[in-house]
Amino acid sequence: MKAGKSVLWALLLWTTGCVTLPWVPAEALYTSQTKDYSVALPKGWMRWNLDEDDDLLVTRDGTSLQSILIVRVHVDDKLRHTKKKLAKGMMPQEAAEVILDNYGSDPNIFAFEVKENSPASISGLRGFRAVYTYKTKDGLKMKGVFYGSMRGDVLYGIRYAAPQRHYFDRDMKTFERVLASFKLAKAA
Repeated sequence: MKAGKSVLWALLLWTTGCVTLPWVPAEALYTSQTKDYSVALPKGWMRWNLDEDDDLLVTRDGTSLQSILIVRVHVDDKLRHTKKKLAKGMMPQEAAEVILDNYGSDPNIFAFEVKENSPASISGLRGFRAVYTYKTKDGLKMKGVFYGSMRGDVLYGIRYAAPQRHYFDRDMKTFERVLASFKLAKAA
């Protein structure tokens, strides 16, 4: 009887909108919950807001086949896989080193190799573009590109990752359109 009540209660919460499922269709223009950025998401893809920091994950065929991740990392945030820290006023290449060290130190990533680390811009701000490859614990060769830029005490990052063979090249133009559409709100 208790199990039946729990199921009914969960169903009631879900149908009244009190509980949402994580993956929803990506609408054309997405404005972040924190209202500090907007981005045009690809039609036919799905999105998921990962946490209260408004990190956004987007995929079409599943995150192991391709994913676009938009992150906001505050300088006070502890990165999961490195002791290095971001700092307000950090130069783009310094921020790139911190982010790349975080990826390269992830115990689930093997044979991490930086292929390119160059200046770039995001929403008109000076930043960096880093291209890297790695293997998953199952031996799948992956390729990623991360664009990042510091604005005050927050790093904004947009990452695309996919299996190096077939998927990376196939969806790269879609990622480039998403990147080009990314706009930060005007600073207060």
